[in-house]
Amino acid sequence: MDGATDPIGERGYEQLRRAAETHRSDLVLRLGAEIGLRPTEMTAVRLADITEFDRHRLLAVRESGEVVRETYLPDSVEHDMRKYANAAGAADDEPLFSVSARRLQMLVSEVADRAAETTPHLKDVSSRDLRWRFAASLLDDGVAPDVVCALGGWDRLDRLDPLLDEPDRETIVAAVGESGERAAPSGPQRPVDWVTAVSEALAVAATGEGIATTVCDHLTEGAGFEFAWLAERTGDGLTPHTTTEISETAVEQQIDTHIESVTGLLDVGEVRLVDDDSGSVALVPLVREDTISGVVGVAADGGLTDTERAVLSALGVQVGHAQIAAERKRLLLADTVTELEFHCADERTFTAGVSGALQCTVELSGVVPVAGQSLLYYLMVEGASADAILSYADEDDGVADARLLKEHSDGVLLEVVVTDTPALQLVESGGRVRSVTATDGVATIAVELPSEADIRPTVNAVTDAYPETSLAAKRETERPAETDTGFRDRLTDTLSDRQETVLQAAYHSGYFEWPRGSTAEELADSLDISSPTLHNHLRKAQQKVLTAFFDERPTEPRQPSDN
Repeated sequence: MDGATDPIGERGYEQLRRAAETHRSDLVLRLGAEIGLRPTEMTAVRLADITEFDRHRLLAVRESGEVVRETYLPDSVEHDMRKYANAAGAADDEPLFSVSARRLQMLVSEVADRAAETTPHLKDVSSRDLRWRFAASLLDDGVAPDVVCALGGWDRLDRLDPLLDEPDRETIVAAVGESGERAAPSGPQRPVDWVTAVSEALAVAATGEGIATTVCDHLTEGAGFEFAWLAERTGDGLTPHTTTEISETAVEQQIDTHIESVTGLLDVGEVRLVDDDSGSVALVPLVREDTISGVVGVAADGGLTDTERAVLSALGVQVGHAQIAAERKRLLLADTVTELEFHCADERTFTAGVSGALQCTVELSGVVPVAGQSLLYYLMVEGASADAILSYADEDDGVADARLLKEHSDGVLLEVVVTDTPALQLVESGGRVRSVTATDGVATIAVELPSEADIRPTVNAVTDAYPETSLAAKRETERPAETDTGFRDRLTDTLSDRQETVLQAAYHSGYFEWPRGSTAEELADSLDISSPTLHNHLRKAQQKVLTAFFDERPTEPRQPSDN
């Protein structure tokens, strides 16, 4: 096949996926380049349209509500679809994307523009080129042209003519004389069925230790890798957490030997192969809240197939989600928690900096973690005007956005998106920010961690990143009995991460007040999502809140009231 007919190419497709900044953009790329869907077909994709046949999965493709064909669905793409649906709160019978086909086309163009900064030939890549990549890949793999047409929805074989070479004598003899049998694939082939088993095991793992052990054991026993290890990010480095079929000393040596690759991995977030004395090692990033929190290493002497790379990459995200869920559940159900109090005099931190520069008092009224390494702060500020505070925020490199929500007689309420603060490090370490106050250039940050958690890595990560920050107090705090069960626990189990984020942001920004403190458009802009997506998440979150309150309350009889 003439390479010029595939404008993307294998390497170009890898660059496109790296340039996708959101799960939605990456999924759109995969649905086009690996499933062969048009943008209009993508808008109708539902989980309910996935079927299983002979241990393989197929996707029913819809047009105007009617099924027009079925196409093959790789396991790794199905996994990404389910992961995205869970994060977006989409039910099985609802479309994955709540935007138009035109918006999906624009997403592809935006990703192509970013990828073109390093790979110029990707500048004008479109959704049509993704489908061309889909067809070219199948034809290169030996799939018959008529099957490719059926999978991609092309109505005539001649549409694929630009991708097909004129057969030479060897090709004719191989096709007719040997009944078109394809040669056995070269290179190592590992089964990927283990990913289902590890998913089920992660769902029941209750602790970070259990999650790490589960992953390493399944990689060595189920997937057949010679060894596996998991290391967590601490400051600018990595600390081994769990090892299977390899010593911790050997893992430390691998990390030290390939520190540049490991550090680069933490920034880029890709599966990377490095050569070690014992052979090749695949480094897989663990992704938590769209940040890299650690690395899984596995033996990869014979290299990795594209499928294995995709499955390992998805596993890194899945492990990150499992870690977050386990930490939140443990923190919610703990009878006692460890409360840490930090004093921060670093002017890079907005709360400390603005309190010193404007001689004002700052107090946190609410905080919402937002994807993309930022926190949405809701701050009450006394002693400075809104104009002065917003002007300061405009010049602060650690603030992505700021806006006035309400002016009171004794101060102002602001929404500030902060990207440079010790609180962000603490949240990424599994902590819950309880309070932030600042005056005279010093911010006091209180955070809760599970009582059994090892706080040393967390403290070191904060003080290394912010030298003018110190641990001022550490105390064990008993939780009131009602936090062990009840309303919040039930909601935590039902709300997706994105639904909880949107609901908290709407509450703190005054969206539910009358008159409203924020419009839906303002709230969507703050969260960097579209208005339809915001309304979708809010509607589903509110429904779950009301269901928990009216239908899922404990069945204990209500005590009579004196009123």
